[in-house]
Amino acid sequence: MNRSILAMAMASLLPSTYSIAQDVSVDETMVITANRFEQPLSEVITSTTIVSKQEIEAIQAKSLVDVLKRVPGVEVSQSGGRGHSASVFVRGFNSNQVLFLVDGVRINSAAGGISFNHIPVGIIERVEVIKGPGGALYGSDAIAGVINVITSSSESNEGTVVSLGAGSDAQKEANFSTTRAFANGGILKLAGGFEETDGFDIKDPATGLDYGYESQNLFASYSQAFNEQFSGSASVRWYDSLTEYDSGGKNYGYSENLSITADVQYHGDKLSSTFRANQQAIENLNYSQAQGKDNAGTEKKISLTNLQFLNQYSVSENFTVGAGADWRREKLDDDALSYGNPDKLAGESRNTTGVYLSTDVQFGDLQLTGSVRNDKHDTYDNHVTWSLGTRYHLTQAHSLRAALGTSFKAPSYSDLTNNSDLKPEEAISREIGYTGEFELFTLDVTAYDNDVDNLIIWYEGSPWWYPENVDAELRGLEISGTFNTGFIHHTLVAEFKDHQDSGGNKLAKRADENYKWLLDASYEDFDFNLTYTYTGERLGNPKEVSDPKNELPSVSLWDASVGYWVSQDLVVRARVDNLTNEKYQTTLSYNAPERRYFANLTYQF
Repeated sequence: MNRSILAMAMASLLPSTYSIAQDVSVDETMVITANRFEQPLSEVITSTTIVSKQEIEAIQAKSLVDVLKRVPGVEVSQSGGRGHSASVFVRGFNSNQVLFLVDGVRINSAAGGISFNHIPVGIIERVEVIKGPGGALYGSDAIAGVINVITSSSESNEGTVVSLGAGSDAQKEANFSTTRAFANGGILKLAGGFEETDGFDIKDPATGLDYGYESQNLFASYSQAFNEQFSGSASVRWYDSLTEYDSGGKNYGYSENLSITADVQYHGDKLSSTFRANQQAIENLNYSQAQGKDNAGTEKKISLTNLQFLNQYSVSENFTVGAGADWRREKLDDDALSYGNPDKLAGESRNTTGVYLSTDVQFGDLQLTGSVRNDKHDTYDNHVTWSLGTRYHLTQAHSLRAALGTSFKAPSYSDLTNNSDLKPEEAISREIGYTGEFELFTLDVTAYDNDVDNLIIWYEGSPWWYPENVDAELRGLEISGTFNTGFIHHTLVAEFKDHQDSGGNKLAKRADENYKWLLDASYEDFDFNLTYTYTGERLGNPKEVSDPKNELPSVSLWDASVGYWVSQDLVVRARVDNLTNEKYQTTLSYNAPERRYFANLTYQF
């Protein structure tokens, strides 16, 4: 068994990181999220980053947050360490303005929010990050873009992978993954794992307590080809997590997600169709040591149902049309509690029905795409969103692109509980870009300008935080390039943002400047990875009044990992986070981790 096969088998076990694929050409790299059906990355107009299977073993990422913070246009803020609350800002937008999918199914809940830090990296095969408005294909929440975590794959390499790891703060982890292919064409995949850490004192000023984290996960899927046109699959994904946090003493946040998905797919000469059904049971609890889990003061149980019917028809080799429908129901349990009191919206449900139409046409060197969608929301009536995009190839190696689109987001249950007068967010986004392949390097430049009406911001108040609608403008420039020096592959990223609300106030936790240098190398039996990130000065918390103490200084961070292949089937890895032991914060009053060490052993048989 060679290393490339092991790397692919490790995809369902090891964590992911962003880099430009070195062993898969752009024309061969496939992406699903951009138009909801698989297509070559070279045909995608929107700004896209793919975390491929072949890159997954590059670093020992402990969470999806570790993966996303390396992606161009993405900035991360976290209230402590592993497992604690994290925000992922895409081009300056809020975390909840990004549509978060797992295998094409949304796991965002209007009652539960997004837990980027709790998605187990052990089941990830690849991550697709689409930046720019996705509302015209996906509906509510896709204002900043779409993040799609893929856990299923057409790869059927048989084998079992076992991984054991340990690190600072008494961190321990164990994972397994196995794939079996049957004579009838069926493919069975099983995966699972756990991790736990004692954590550290995340608060400033210090509390003298450590705040830890633990989680478990299980995953099973089976896919079957019935004939040359029809195939089906079913999967079950479960994970839970327990996070210790500070709120006048040590408190606990528990979350559990059980997701069952089944789909049937048809692939003909002209028509491709997918019918997918998903049911999720989500539970979120918050409780103190005195209360205990069985008497949690905050309790939300959410039932989330998703139905999708997707179609794509090839009129000709250069002309395709897509059409589909989505239906979603979210229901908050009748017994929901908020800080020990009955939740104002307990028992309420939301139904959303969306239909869309899209097209993609090629005229020689000119490519045009367009889509339009209507969403019927039972609280906010109808919302029509649309998008237009174009790419023109100046030569085979150089191209220009442009995109324009609208999107919207309905307020969440939590938003409305605290402000029943909130209006839906509505945005219009503009983007132009250039991609060039030169003899010694590649270059990608993107400029964007986004206007948002009724942006929902939670402001820090006394004694409680509260949400308000404001208008905002977010503009920026992203520059990324790749080149090689011998066997070393480099990715350089520079980001410049100008973001402010209608009152001229900067949006909190977002820097005006971000720089990234990603270095990947493989030499004989060694793999090496080095990551540098620079985050500029930014405001600490959203406040409606100016506060000179409400600022976070700039920070430069170095992370490194190395792997040694003892044999074709066994790899030993080590990782050091925060090499220079910087003391910094990404959320005001919450310390980020100091220097940390990790080791990992992975074996396939």
